[in-house]
Amino acid sequence: MKNWKEIKLGDICILNYGKSLTSVKRKKGNIPVYSSAGITGWHNTSLVNTNGIIIGRKGTIGSVYYSKMPFYCIDTAYYVLPSKEYDIMYLYYRLKALHLEKLNEDSAVPGLNRETAYSQTFGLPSIEEQKRIASILSFLDEKIETNKLINDNLAA
Repeated sequence: MKNWKEIKLGDICILNYGKSLTSVKRKKGNIPVYSSAGITGWHNTSLVNTNGIIIGRKGTIGSVYYSKMPFYCIDTAYYVLPSKEYDIMYLYYRLKALHLEKLNEDSAVPGLNRETAYSQTFGLPSIEEQKRIASILSFLDEKIETNKLINDNLAA
């Protein structure tokens, strides 16, 4: 960890705002629609034409999701696009570890301020090390998911 750079989130990525898409305006399709609470429906066109990270902005703030495919992010969430600056899966796991849910700045409806999120600092290893770390964490996540499916089948 001694070769890791201490950075602010805002130094390496942009938290893009999602766009409004009410359930009434959604058209039947296979594109996941993400809100701050995760997948909330499906649509026929994407807002984001690549994989990416979704971060809860209003309501379920600081929640972090990853979409392997193009998706639509509505206005209760931010989204982050892949970049040469970081490994997208490393950033996904790093964002989960930043505990953004603790950064609520609104009283009535919980909200995550973009500038506050940008000010969060963490260590950033080389891109090669990011890929190694993300690979291990992804493997563990897949193992956990497989075990959950086995347990669900045993309980049924």
